[in-house]
Amino acid sequence: MWKRLICLAAALCLCAAALAEPKTFALRFDEGFTLSLPDGWVSYPAGEGATRYALGPGDGARFLFIQVRPTELDGYDALRAAVEANGDCDRISALDLNGTAFVAFIVPSLNASGCATIHDDNLIAFLFTPQDDSDYMLVAAQIMASIKF
Repeated sequence: MWKRLICLAAALCLCAAALAEPKTFALRFDEGFTLSLPDGWVSYPAGEGATRYALGPGDGARFLFIQVRPTELDGYDALRAAVEANGDCDRISALDLNGTAFVAFIVPSLNASGCATIHDDNLIAFLFTPQDDSDYMLVAAQIMASIKF
């Protein structure tokens, strides 16, 4: 009897865990990387300039901006120095995401948290806003943890 109850409890825990995991979909970008985004996310017009993609959950309050521009920066150290030279960035740190070196930072004036890397002679920056939304920053971390080049 106890064995059956324990097995039933274990099965219920597994089902609850599976239901609690957010559903995602993989999106492949022309620049050679893939991100897993939460179901229901939409694309917004990106406008002109370096912002290539504007994505979000459709609520108009949370956004992921992906900026892509050619760069002559050569490697992580040069990228970090460029971010440090930008007076708008705070809390600059190193970040390794699936074997790719990123520079992580916060841009207080934009209420954004971001990270950047160099791939195929392009600087690729990911900016998540609003940075002061702690629940959204957990989503941002999950999205960035999914990146694959």
